Amino acid sequence: MLFALFSYADGADMNENNTDKKYGVTGRALLFAATIVWGSSFVILKDTLAMLGNGNFTFFVLACRFLIAGVIFSAVSFRRFSELDKKTALRGILLGVILFAAYSVQTIALKFTTPSKNAFLTEIYCVLVPFLSWLILKKRPSAKNFVAAGICLTGVLIIAFFGRVETGSNETLGDWLTVVCGLFYALQMVYIAKYREDDSMLLLTVEILTAAVLCSLTSAIFEFPRHYNELQLTFEAGWKILYLGIMATCFAQFAQLYGQKWTTATTTSIIMCFEGVFGVVFELIFGYNNLNAYIIIGFSLIFLTLIVNETDWGGIRRKIEERKVRKK
Repeated sequence: MLFALFSYADGADMNENNTDKKYGVTGRALLFAATIVWGSSFVILKDTLAMLGNGNFTFFVLACRFLIAGVIFSAVSFRRFSELDKKTALRGILLGVILFAAYSVQTIALKFTTPSKNAFLTEIYCVLVPFLSWLILKKRPSAKNFVAAGICLTGVLIIAFFGRVETGSNETLGDWLTVVCGLFYALQMVYIAKYREDDSMLLLTVEILTAAVLCSLTSAIFEFPRHYNELQLTFEAGWKILYLGIMATCFAQFAQLYGQKWTTATTTSIIMCFEGVFGVVFELIFGYNNLNAYIIIGFSLIFLTLIVNETDWGGIRRKIEERKVRKK
């Protein structure tokens, strides 16, 4: 049912009717897998930050994630480095800078807010994609995009101002930082769509390595000089970092890049809106219970916004009418 619904999505960059059906299904499956993994990463990342020294090694954890993924991608694409041209390199660096900004702001925000709020508020990127596509790809948003943006903003405001669960005095700051990170993720999605024709593996490798370098430099300059004696790298923290590096960074970034290559940016954003749902599920599995009525209302509004915003209801109606005609 979900795949059928997604097939009617209003494609921003590519018409699904021109995409081979097999690749379309494969692309959606990859995106769903990435969404599940990312949904699990919020709780794991929050626990890891607490284990390593009271949250003082944000960029160290991010550097480890990207370095692990960067080594894997480099090994896979090593023979193709000779094909790397200046254009692809510069585009990969741009994507890496955006990725660095998105992960940095999101991870800092996670220190102040809950995993479920961090997951759901991040999803405003789905609403922002049409507007950034207007700015960057010159594709004007529809009326429903503007309506959806208003509904989404209402949900965000309810969560930010009424959804406090007493996780700390800076919880609202964490919520708004998460909103900012959603802007960076929207930028990344639009630029990935823009660079669709580039060599995906080389582009992804340069992107990840750029983020790894930026995170490593930031950690070396700002974290280790002040907190190096606080680092507590235990076995449990180690395997969680490996999970974040291999699954939540390497696999998930690969799945997003190739999944989006075989479908539209808009369909991608519909599928990835389930990241917040999985974030809540994993939060409950891991023993967090930080939900209240206001948060649930806000989550519901954001989720409703994503479905309304990204679904081509006119296309669904036409398909239904066509099927009725064929049955006659």
